[in-house]
Amino acid sequence: MRSLLICSQGSDIFQYPMAVHSKPKKIISIEINPVSFGYLKENIALNKAGNIIEPIAGDCAKVTPCGIADRVIMGYLDGQEYLPEGISALLPGGILHYHEAVPEAIEERPVERILEASKEQGRSAQIIGVHRIKKYAPGVWHVVVDAMVN
Repeated sequence: MRSLLICSQGSDIFQYPMAVHSKPKKIISIEINPVSFGYLKENIALNKAGNIIEPIAGDCAKVTPCGIADRVIMGYLDGQEYLPEGISALLPGGILHYHEAVPEAIEERPVERILEASKEQGRSAQIIGVHRIKKYAPGVWHVVVDAMVN
């Protein structure tokens, strides 16, 4: 893996295991909360991960770089408004890892959102997997969709 972009509040839970086990060249971690961003930078220093993890302060909708990532992790359960940025950050053939809280009656919604957002950018998406993670609330599932975007 060459590069990984994490657009997620609380991205610390993802980035350190990925930096250790996946051995990417770079992880870009975007954090909007100033207090959390301070902890993010402190954790990068404590874990001696500054050569791999690049922290960016700001809103994913405004600071996400384009065309740089082999994989984008979107950890918000309601991150559909950030799908255009997540998709535009991907290199052709990159993988989008998208989380959403979905009512059981419309469980196909995250797949439809990814396909539509890709199409709006003149790109295509192939769904690799859809996984129910756990119940989020009565009648609502935490669902993860992996899609390859060309």
